[in-house]
Amino acid sequence: MKKLNIKKFLLLFCALLSVFCLAACSDAISADKAKDSVKERELAAYAPAFELWATDMLQFLDTTDDQQIKEYAENAITLDEVNGKSYSVNLAGMNAETVSFYNSWIKSRQDLGKLRSIDEIEVQLSSETGTLCTVSVSASYEKRKCQFELVVDEDLALASGAINPAYTTMEKMQKAAVNTLIGMGTVFVVLIFISFIISLLKYVNKAGEKKVQEEEKKPAPAGAASEASMAAEAEADETDDLELVAVITAAIAASEGTSANGLVVRSIKKVKSNNWKNA
Repeated sequence: MKKLNIKKFLLLFCALLSVFCLAACSDAISADKAKDSVKERELAAYAPAFELWATDMLQFLDTTDDQQIKEYAENAITLDEVNGKSYSVNLAGMNAETVSFYNSWIKSRQDLGKLRSIDEIEVQLSSETGTLCTVSVSASYEKRKCQFELVVDEDLALASGAINPAYTTMEKMQKAAVNTLIGMGTVFVVLIFISFIISLLKYVNKAGEKKVQEEEKKPAPAGAASEASMAAEAEADETDDLELVAVITAAIAASEGTSANGLVVRSIKKVKSNNWKNA
């Protein structure tokens, strides 16, 4: 009986634990649903203004030259101030993302040409935190079609803007080929430059060897030559004195009939020839 009661208690405990876990999960899901519901209601209220803003934005970019667009960006003039309308986007003023979108348009304008028509506008709710929706615009230009992706955050400001021209397969291959050639050309130019520098090193070695040879060929300075000659003469005199001392010592020993080992010559003085004759 005790074993059965323990099993029943464990089963009851597991059931209660499962109920609590499901309740917690249901609370989390309901919170997410609540956030989505708020964003959906907000998007439903602002969607027409977003569509109007996207349409007027593309027309403004198409009819305004690049220099004027740059001036608007530098002076933080929004589309509301240009057209005198209220679009509910960038109400706080020009932001960095809008300036970046303008710069992207200036770079893409030559590939598109003049605007012919705005074919479709779609406002999609965003599931990302901090982002309200994405305004997708399909437009036709003189040279090709283009897809715009304008992301609006929960503060009703432009979070990012992408311009995606529709290039043909041949155009994509041409661009890839050009990029490849530029990359390979840069590598070859750098390699040629390095080879040129390495080839110049031999001239550096030759210049060093030539300088060493010139220094070896230069005559020694006068002071150094005189010192060398004086040292040579001193060595020669010292050698002659030693030989003279040996001869005199041997002569004295022979005249005295003694051994030269006990004789020591202290000094040698030169006597004038006249004095010697008189003596």
